Amino acid sequence: MLYRYKPDEGRTARQATFWLGEFFVFFGCSSLAATLNSFESLRGPWFESFTTVPILGVTLSGAFMVAAVVFFAGSLGLMAFLGQEKVAQRLIEVESEMKKVTWPSFKEASNSSIVVVATVLIIMAFLALSDLALGKFFDRILWGGA
Repeated sequence: MLYRYKPDEGRTARQATFWLGEFFVFFGCSSLAATLNSFESLRGPWFESFTTVPILGVTLSGAFMVAAVVFFAGSLGLMAFLGQEKVAQRLIEVESEMKKVTWPSFKEASNSSIVVVATVLIIMAFLALSDLALGKFFDRILWGGA
């Protein structure tokens, strides 16, 4: 389903997008389960003989079941969305463009970072001195103070 359109192209971009989307779906479903746990009717275990999921150690409650159904539906929806021709083509293009990027060396990156930090410090000092000078100036004009 995920690799229906041009299955041999853009695999890295598609997988990265899928797993990032799965992370957001999981985060949303865990938040949903925590919210649903505030309802008394969804808090307790559904089955008396099977109270927890063995590997996960999670109580098999109504809140967990609703969140699990939403998670699987969201995962299928994400796969269907990423399998669309238009979206898949965009991800294939992104991966091909990323292969053309020339990444800076460590020395170039560190030199650029030093220039950025120095520029920020100079601008910060200029703005602080300007603020101090203008504050004193307007203090004198408005209140006639020293």
